[in-house]
Amino acid sequence: MSDVQDAWREVASKAEALGLKLKLHLEQEQDSDSERVAGDTKAMVDEMSQKLTDAFDSLGNAAKDPAVHEDVKDIGATLREALLSTFSTVGAEVNTRAKRGDGASSPQDATEQETEMDSGAGDEGDGGDA
Repeated sequence: MSDVQDAWREVASKAEALGLKLKLHLEQEQDSDSERVAGDTKAMVDEMSQKLTDAFDSLGNAAKDPAVHEDVKDIGATLREALLSTFSTVGAEVNTRAKRGDGASSPQDATEQETEMDSGAGDEGDGGDA
């Protein structure tokens, strides 16, 4: 289980690093001399439009940045490994429970068990026997 947690921690760490790089790109694109007059709606809309344009320009520039491109590829590979590790662990757990007889033996049995659990919990709210 530790391997699965470590894999997801690595994904989170790399995603955080990529987020910081993207933030830096956005900050570089922002125009520092944009000022808005208090209460001026047109100026506020223009500023919001400019910030949105800057954000898209920043993402475009970040996509061209080789370091960001490499980070995205690295996160993809790390995410793949985390998913494989997770599915492997879950598969082993399901296999172990199926062999012990702890779980449902088929998808139909699982659905029937869920239906029985749901019908038992909802008796008060349906007004059927009241």
